[in-house]
Amino acid sequence: MHIALCLDYSSFTEEVLTAMQSVVQSFKEYKVSVIHIIDEALFTVGTGFEIQLNEDLKRDSGDLKKLSIQYLGANVNYIEEYGIPRQKIDGILGALDHDMLAIGNHSKSILGTPRLGGIAEHLLLNSAKPVLVIS
Repeated sequence: MHIALCLDYSSFTEEVLTAMQSVVQSFKEYKVSVIHIIDEALFTVGTGFEIQLNEDLKRDSGDLKKLSIQYLGANVNYIEEYGIPRQKIDGILGALDHDMLAIGNHSKSILGTPRLGGIAEHLLLNSAKPVLVIS
């Protein structure tokens, strides 16, 4: 079983990894590819903070990789790319031979009720593979 896990670095990350840890333990053999996209839209021209922001996001991505290995094992295939998340994820998933897609979803409406975020909804509606939504 090869699971592609789309993951960001947020306060919800460890909850997603804990859930994924339980999921993968149910398989005799598994492989996990963690996909993390650093959103290039965060880098606005002329703010003067681009270098610091890039360093912070790279550090966060390194921390995310460490957490992924801690929860899912040393054989995690960690894929980090810069770009527009929806487009990059679609491209990576198109080239990745995976059996299932897993996504974390922590978006809430103004009233506090759970709802799918834009990327989670896009992946759920457009995936050719089964999708596990962790919320």
